[in-house]
Amino acid sequence: MPAPSSDLAAPVTRGRTLDHAAAVYDILAPVMTLGQEGRYRRLALRLLDLRGGEKVLDVGCGTGVLTRLLAARLNAADACAVGLDAAPKMIDVARRRAAGLPRLRFDVGVAETLPYGDASFDCAVSTFFFHHIDAELKRRSLAELRRVLKPAGKLIIVDVDTPTTWFGKLCAWSGYWLFKQEEIRENIRGELPRALADVPFREVTRIAHYSGYVTVFQAVK
Repeated sequence: MPAPSSDLAAPVTRGRTLDHAAAVYDILAPVMTLGQEGRYRRLALRLLDLRGGEKVLDVGCGTGVLTRLLAARLNAADACAVGLDAAPKMIDVARRRAAGLPRLRFDVGVAETLPYGDASFDCAVSTFFFHHIDAELKRRSLAELRRVLKPAGKLIIVDVDTPTTWFGKLCAWSGYWLFKQEEIRENIRGELPRALADVPFREVTRIAHYSGYVTVFQAVK
């Protein structure tokens, strides 16, 4: 994998970035996930089942909370948890909070053109990132994630999906109307599982569904 870049200039992408929210993101995120963010992280960690020697990628890492939890489960000298986000201010916060921690690094970059070689990672995770990118970028990002995974590598995704309850519909559509993001509406209409089906993963499984609108997917290369 390449060395981390010291350049925090924003990369070019038409996906939504959250530089404007970097300073308050860790306060807002629990509110936006109805206090369930910790639950989603714990499930992602359990599904990845890290043994200590892996290289793991966290795409759309934000301020790096999950990335730090991933790194804490690694113990081999060459193991590493890498957090990637297109928002330089998010990465700046993540790096400051991770200062001095081992087996951990943060890169500025975009998911649709990952700056890593083929088969670089044992596993990858993404939480609440795919509702920030449109249908084409969903597919390009998933193809890139598959590319950088080793054979039989596992990808865990937690994100907005088609609502299945009245409460889920209320939450999902409220998010869409609040932020006016067409990408959220795409997820509500089932675009994420369709994108997963279009990328040649060997296996895609719906692991869990929370609050009537958040689905946990597992894809295996």
